[in-house]
This record gives sequence, structure tokens and C-alpha cells, in this order.
Amino acid sequence: MKNPVGSVRGLTAIFVGIAGLSALPVSAAAAQDGVADFFKQVISNATYQSEAVVTAFREAPNDPDNKGIEDDTIEGWSHLSMDSNSFIGDYWSFGLGLDAIASTYRGGERGMLTAPGKGEGQGRYVDLSRLTLSYLGDDAEFLIGKDTIPMGVGELYSPADLYGNANLVNPQQSVDVGVWQARTDIYVGSDRLTFIVLPLSESGPSASEKSRWYASGSNGSEFTSLKLPAVPFGMSAELQDAGYNNDDPGNWGYLAEYKGTATGFDYFASAYTGPSPYAVLKDPPLTKLNLFTVEHPRVSIASTGATFSEGSWKFYGEAVGYWAQHGKDDDVARMMLGTKYRETKFANSLGLNEITPIVEFNKEWRLQKQSHPDYSVSSEDTRPNPQNIIAALTITINDEWKFGGAYDRSIPDRDSLTRLFVRYEPTDNLWMSVTAMNFHGGEDTTFGRYRRNDNVALKVHYSF
Repeated sequence: MKNPVGSVRGLTAIFVGIAGLSALPVSAAAAQDGVADFFKQVISNATYQSEAVVTAFREAPNDPDNKGIEDDTIEGWSHLSMDSNSFIGDYWSFGLGLDAIASTYRGGERGMLTAPGKGEGQGRYVDLSRLTLSYLGDDAEFLIGKDTIPMGVGELYSPADLYGNANLVNPQQSVDVGVWQARTDIYVGSDRLTFIVLPLSESGPSASEKSRWYASGSNGSEFTSLKLPAVPFGMSAELQDAGYNNDDPGNWGYLAEYKGTATGFDYFASAYTGPSPYAVLKDPPLTKLNLFTVEHPRVSIASTGATFSEGSWKFYGEAVGYWAQHGKDDDVARMMLGTKYRETKFANSLGLNEITPIVEFNKEWRLQKQSHPDYSVSSEDTRPNPQNIIAALTITINDEWKFGGAYDRSIPDRDSLTRLFVRYEPTDNLWMSVTAMNFHGGEDTTFGRYRRNDNVALKVHYSF
């Protein structure tokens, strides 16, 4: 749930101050030349990546009478990111990640540091994606700040990857915005035990009502939406945020994970309690029959997964159990099985470097339906890939050229997403690609609702 802007900005200011003060007594350079010299070191250690994307759409997203929705045939999107890690003495490390985005998309995020607000014009903002202070010990590491939380073993889609946060204003170009956390990693030989406290519950921004990617009731998940129930005649549905009290540790999220490794075999197991990654709708009060509340109920989640490699083959799978408190959401179990094969012998006989197919199967079982009397819309429509086959094929011609595609199909709804691409990488720092996207299905299906958004995109990526 989106946290109040003031609370997040306050936390950012406090943490920046802590990071600066921490550098003073520990770093020799900071002691001699002050905080300014330390941040010069941060900048000099940084790596940068820039992307520019031009997208051509086949047709307008809506009928002519739906005014105000972006309908430009050609749209642009650009992204500049900075990532830096700097040591403070022998054991401390300071991490900083910044993202600057500008686009022609209407209703995009506008502003600076942090949680930029939505504007009416074209989107442009600068925000933190990472801000960390870490202690790197021999047997354990400690981190506080904003950072990613990677989970799962899936190559194309991971049902266990539930705790990250992304900007999805342009879902074809999602940007990881990080999660505020306090983290401890304990190393047990080559294995790792991790504990994470998540004091802020927030969802990254999603498409606005003026965007061609908007779906009514969207909770921020890519290509998903909550379906609003009927309201009394003559009234239109309204949504309000349930809010979040981050001052109460009882509302925080708590995550534990164990990662193990052996010869040709890797596995993980995790347990979580806290706000749900999926949204539900609370029914309107009697005093206002069209006002629904978007809420992320408290849930418990258990997940496990493993990957096994043998020669050119890789086999992997994940399982997830999801239980909502007080029946505010469905209780579900999810499973993913996948395989990847790296073919070189036959590819070389054709003058190619490698042919790499990947196939995954996803399945969800609803163990118990939403049962709380004040809630009638569960997260069913916001949980991606409930019964889908996802496949991808990459053909690497040489060190510079590759092409291929991916296909995601819902078995029960028969809707699908198809992606084809060609990529050219003349140097290690520069690559360009042309990608074609096709959405297929009925208007009430996950991918079908975007079928007017078929497009071709040219991307240029440069790192320095």
C-alpha cells in the first residue's frame, strides 16, 4: 500500500543524515576532507546505465468517445540510473542507487526524492532505488536502508518473488525501486540464512487513468486489475486507500529465508508474515454505497524452490502457500515447474553459437475462498499466471547478434502475450534491440484487455 509521502521522505532524510555521520569517524578520507570528499568517492565509484525507447503502437487504446486517454502513435521513454558502492573503513559499506526517468506517457510520476506524486503532464522524476548502510563481517552481514529483495529460481516467472517493488507506469519498461528494510545475513558454510524486517508497506506506482495501460482498479501488478462489483444505479464506483500505520511493529512485514547449495543443486525455503503483496476490496459502508476500500490484508506465506543442473540441462521448480488472516482473501497454493536447455552442438553445425529454449508451467489451487462478510472481491484477478504455460527461445548467432521470443498463454482463458526480439550488441557497453509485442484474448481477460496496445519498440542501452 502506498505509504504517505511525508513519512517516506522523512525516513529518507533521516537515513541520509545517518549515512553521512557514520562516514565521519570511520573513513580516513572523510576525517581529513569532510563529507564532501566522501561523496566524491561515491560518485567516482558509480556505474551508469542509460536507456532510450521509442514505441510505435498499432492503434488507439480506446474508442473515440473515451476522451483523455493517451493515443499517440509514437511514444518515448528514457531512463538514466546510477549505482555505487563505497567502503567506509574495513567493514562498512555505503550503497546508493538513483533513477531518473522522462517519458511522453501521460499521468506519469513527477517530482524528486522520494515517492514522487502523479502529475497531469508527461512523466519525469528522480528517485532513490537503493540507499544502504551495510556492515560486512566474516560470518554475517547487516544492512539497513532501501534495497532489492530477489527471490525464487524461475527463469521467466517466479511465483515466490513477491516482496520486491517496481515502478509500472510503463509496464513494458518496469523499474525496480527497492524496498525499505533492515536485513541480517548469516553464513553457514556456503549456505545463507536471512532475516528481513519490512517496516514500510508500499506499492510502486502503476499506470494512471490517463494511460493506455490503465485497468480500472489496478493494484500495481503488471497486466492485472481488481474487478469492481456493481454499484447502485446512477452511481459510479470510487476507490480509497485503506492506509497503513507504520508506527506499529505489529503491522510490519517479517521475512526469513534459507538458501543452500551443493554440487549441481541449489534450493531455498522462506516464510513471511505481513501485508499481502496482493490487494482486495472491502465493501462500501452503508452511508456511501459506491466507496470501496483497497486493502492489503495481513497474510502468511511459505515458499520453497530448487534448481538442478546436469550438463546442458537445468530443471527447477517452486511451491508457494498463501493464507490470509480472518478470511479477508482466498487461501491458495501455487506451483511452477520449468526446464532450460542450452544447445550448442546442433547450433554450431548451423553456424550459430547457441540455441536456448525455456518452458515453464504455472498452476494455482484455491484452498479456501474469501469468507469475511465485509469483503466480496478477493485478489483472484490480481494474482498473475494462475494456470499458464510460458515459453521462450533465444538463438545466439554470435557475440553481436541474437534473436528470439517469448509466449505466455493462459490455459483456461485462452488469452496470450507474444514477444519477438532482435538484439545487436556491437560492444560490451552498448546494445540495441527491436521488440514486437502482441496481446490476444477477450476484453475481460488479463492480456486481452491490452490488445489495442500491440506495438513495436526500439531500445538503445548504454552503460558507462
